[in-house]
Amino acid sequence: MGSDKADLWDVEVSSPEELLGYEVLILGIPTWGIGKVQEDWEHFMSRLEDFDLSGKKVALFGLGDQESYPETFADALGKLYEVLQKTGCSFTGSWPVAGYSFEGSAAVKGGRFVGLVLDEENQPDLTNERLDKWLKDIFTSTPKQNVYHGR
Repeated sequence: MGSDKADLWDVEVSSPEELLGYEVLILGIPTWGIGKVQEDWEHFMSRLEDFDLSGKKVALFGLGDQESYPETFADALGKLYEVLQKTGCSFTGSWPVAGYSFEGSAAVKGGRFVGLVLDEENQPDLTNERLDKWLKDIFTSTPKQNVYHGR
């Protein structure tokens, strides 16, 4: 994406207050094992619940393993989405479920993923193509400045 378009932050050492200075937030979260949220993200998400992010545009991406965990594929992404829904933000960057093979996911709402889902274990050859298309879609509908990219 380039440092000219986004600041990169690590949720393990960042605070949700840092989100307030940005108009567009790109947040990425991995799913651990059977639908679990990574510990540093659990802490960050618990603090997000009380924030007012009205007027902020949020794009989400998640990582998962559709073959080893087909019933909880990318569930952490869905959990982050649920928390953020309470903050008043608006979402961009939903992603089609076509091209994936899984049985269930908390990240699917209305027949689409709530954000881009990457499976580096089983589909690493599709990552760059998916990222390029997703970022193009996001930046077509959002300003190219003042972006927070948390991972």
